[in-house]
Amino acid sequence: MAPGSAPITSHRMRSPNRLLLPLALLLLASCVSRRSVNYLNDPSLTPGASKLFENQKFEYRLQVNDVLSIRVLGLDDQTHRYFNIEGPGGGMGVNDAMLYVNGFSVDKTGNVHLPQVGKVKLQGLTVGEAQDLVQRKINEYFTNATVILKMVNWRVSVLGAVGRPGTYMVYNNQITILDALSMAGGPLELADKGHVTLMRQSDRGVQALYVDMSTTDVLRSEYYYLLPNDVVFVPHLRARPARINLEILSIILTTLSTAAVVFTVVKNNTQ
Repeated sequence: MAPGSAPITSHRMRSPNRLLLPLALLLLASCVSRRSVNYLNDPSLTPGASKLFENQKFEYRLQVNDVLSIRVLGLDDQTHRYFNIEGPGGGMGVNDAMLYVNGFSVDKTGNVHLPQVGKVKLQGLTVGEAQDLVQRKINEYFTNATVILKMVNWRVSVLGAVGRPGTYMVYNNQITILDALSMAGGPLELADKGHVTLMRQSDRGVQALYVDMSTTDVLRSEYYYLLPNDVVFVPHLRARPARINLEILSIILTTLSTAAVVFTVVKNNTQ
């Protein structure tokens, strides 16, 4: 070898190792944080301490095409049959389909038509306000009657990266977005909890927005409580979770390190 000249083999032997750093950076760049994988991250929460999240409850107001179950108790047998739905054999064991078919629909003018009472304007009222109004109307015709009013079409749909996508009936006065996700089997491991889409019907059209389920900020949101006919869509992550990427990275780095050792041994034996 000529004096002052640089060894050629040392540069060649280092070339496999030079691939490790850029490859590691590339794979780590495609990883996603734990925040995107877990629910309700909040670094301010500490073991043994509680934190209050004040939220905004939004009461649903009846719209056109809503279907209501209106039961009137305390009536004579003949009038009782006009208002109340009975299952086979005269019992009250009715299913959702029977409630829908025999329910009272809010027509395009915002009214429901009650037997012997006539039209009652219910559009724009909450369920509680509608029950109070129907009770007052019934009191004008009957004595000692009790009105029970419920929504029949109280349902939510959960789609996308969840365990059991579908439409679910709600038998409660309120439901949270966490409740809906739980009914649908919860988000999958590769679900993007930071960009859950909520679609909500309104008189002017469909409102769509992102709900970030990865932080506790959602607990304060006005969209934490769902409304009838809401649709929740959970997208898939564009990148693999960090744990999976790191497993792949470990395999590749081990392979390249082994290749570098073999390359060095071969070069030394050929000199």
